[in-house]
Amino acid sequence: MLLIVSLLMVVGYSIYFLINSRAKDHKVNSSLAKCIPMMLGMTGGTTIGLVIASWIPDRLAVSTILAIVFSMGTAFLVGAGFGLSGLIEAQASSLMGAMMGAMLGVMLSADEMILMVMAMDAIYLVSIYAMILMLSKDSMARKQSVLKSKPASFYVTFLLSICLIGTVGILQKENIKVEVDTMHHNHEH
Repeated sequence: MLLIVSLLMVVGYSIYFLINSRAKDHKVNSSLAKCIPMMLGMTGGTTIGLVIASWIPDRLAVSTILAIVFSMGTAFLVGAGFGLSGLIEAQASSLMGAMMGAMLGVMLSADEMILMVMAMDAIYLVSIYAMILMLSKDSMARKQSVLKSKPASFYVTFLLSICLIGTVGILQKENIKVEVDTMHHNHEH
């Protein structure tokens, strides 16, 4: 369940980022055009690689290839609004992130996997919200605070996403602990 929620979250927020970054008529300076797609491509690619590798942990090559292909799609979503340079940055960083996530995913135990997916989801959420705020700051007049420029629903959605990931992760961790205890108890008799 956590893996599905995590994957849907990365895809959903990438689509939201594409819509949000194109809806604003902002002039993106060259440092933001490289920084934002690189950050989101790397964190999204690592999360996707981790999730896919946890589904097929005994097949590193297959999970790495699937992670790279899938993360290329999300990298396109976050890099498309920044021109060719942003698209290249997003694709390159998502390639590296997907490979790292897949390698990490096959090395972790089930209990560690849940903790790592929760951590990567939190890192991804913080990254995407920070990048959206950076775009807002870059596109608006300096008169208004960036934090006050977004509606309350922006922050409520962020908190709900963090709570959802935390709750699903804790519930799944408890299920794995019960399964391990049951298996251990059955092997003793």
